[in-house]
Amino acid sequence: MTREIGELSDEAAVQALAAVAEELGLLGAARQYDWDEAELSETLDAGYVDAYLSPGQPVASEGELARATLVYVASLGEDMARTVNEAADFARSPGERSLLMTIGVPVLVVVVLQTEVLVKRDTRGKWSLTIHKKAMKDAALGRVFTALLSRIGGGQ
Repeated sequence: MTREIGELSDEAAVQALAAVAEELGLLGAARQYDWDEAELSETLDAGYVDAYLSPGQPVASEGELARATLVYVASLGEDMARTVNEAADFARSPGERSLLMTIGVPVLVVVVLQTEVLVKRDTRGKWSLTIHKKAMKDAALGRVFTALLSRIGGGQ
């Protein structure tokens, strides 16, 4: 399945991720976030980002971030693998895509990984990002975090 996900175009990968979020009933939660990548980027501690990113590492594209997330979600068990497979089939099929909307890919990643990532706003209106670090034995999750931090950190 990793190979099949890797072959998705950027647009199809984003579509598949949105379809996974919809299937999991998470699009409503995604619509509640009103932060954007630039605003969240301002909250990141450069030292924290640097711990995950190589110097000069390019910013991950939306498609790269979506593909990394799909690979990780598919690794969570048979039911999730089936969901990702169906979402990828949907994204590859011809026809109009109604799921491609104004929700940014980082927001989709955060809601899909809601047990791993927390975004909240403090009393002054400033957003913060908390990533629950596990032992990074799971290379797929490590790739998601790296791509997410690259995307919202803007390659700091």
